[in-house]
Amino acid sequence: MPTLLVKNVPEDLMRELRRLKVELNCKTWAELLEKLVRLKSRGVVFIGEEDIERMRESVDGFLELREIVTEKWGEGTVLEEIRRARRHEAENSNVGC
Repeated sequence: MPTLLVKNVPEDLMRELRRLKVELNCKTWAELLEKLVRLKSRGVVFIGEEDIERMRESVDGFLELREIVTEKWGEGTVLEEIRRARRHEAENSNVGC
């Protein structure tokens, strides 16, 4: 088996690679490299810190919107209101038959 030598790897990247090695249960670096290549070809997406922060902001925005909608609509959840509206639409669509 050929040898692979990698030089000048930044410390933060090495920490992430070590974490992945443990997380993916790899015994050797070659096994980690193989798994990363195969996982990537299956459509696995690696999420960075910026993506995580944007997702957190989006979730916070959604929760804030949910609170505003609940305040304006009163008690009951958005899901209940959607179900009630669908029942109302279904009842009205049967009236003309």
